[in-house]
Amino acid sequence: MRSVVTMLVLAASALPAPAVAAPETYRFDPVHTQLWFSAAHQGFSHPLGRLRVKDGWFAFDAQDWSASRVDVTIDLASADLGDGKWNDTVKSGQFLDVERWPIARYVSRSVEKTGAATGVIHGDLYFRGESRPVDVAFTLNRIGSDPYLFKRKAGFSATAVLQRSAFGMKRYAEVVGEDVALRLEIEGIRDGDAAAPGKEKGNDGAEK
Repeated sequence: MRSVVTMLVLAASALPAPAVAAPETYRFDPVHTQLWFSAAHQGFSHPLGRLRVKDGWFAFDAQDWSASRVDVTIDLASADLGDGKWNDTVKSGQFLDVERWPIARYVSRSVEKTGAATGVIHGDLYFRGESRPVDVAFTLNRIGSDPYLFKRKAGFSATAVLQRSAFGMKRYAEVVGEDVALRLEIEGIRDGDAAAPGKEKGNDGAEK
């Protein structure tokens, strides 16, 4: 009997170990990734502005969301509210101050799954010389093949809220609301080299 057990143990140890899924790495698709922001204007409305992704990547594991990560930089000079004069005001030192801080960077610390297709990214936003924790709630829309690009893609919708005064934007509090709402539509193109060593960036967007 002991020899039979021994043979079974040896046979089991000879079997290949089950494959462990790993996060797939994606680079942000700059065309189909959009970031919108809005804040109250004297209580009358919540005008929308748009910012563009400069570069970045995310890793997503459909089997283990906690293994996912994101690192993205935003081009603050791309801010567009549909009016040239207002664009210049928003980009000036009164608000974004793009001459001193041309980019913002968001880096995840952890990713939490909250539902079948929903989760929260807990991360840090580096913006206007300040670093603050910001949570991003997201929904996984789809992972699959893009028949036009012939690439595997992943798509998400996400939202977040930040307080502008926490990042040094305290002027015109009677005109512009304190809370800034963010809405993101995200598409990533699978790219195993997107997070390759040697391409890490500092919080100013420059490669280290």
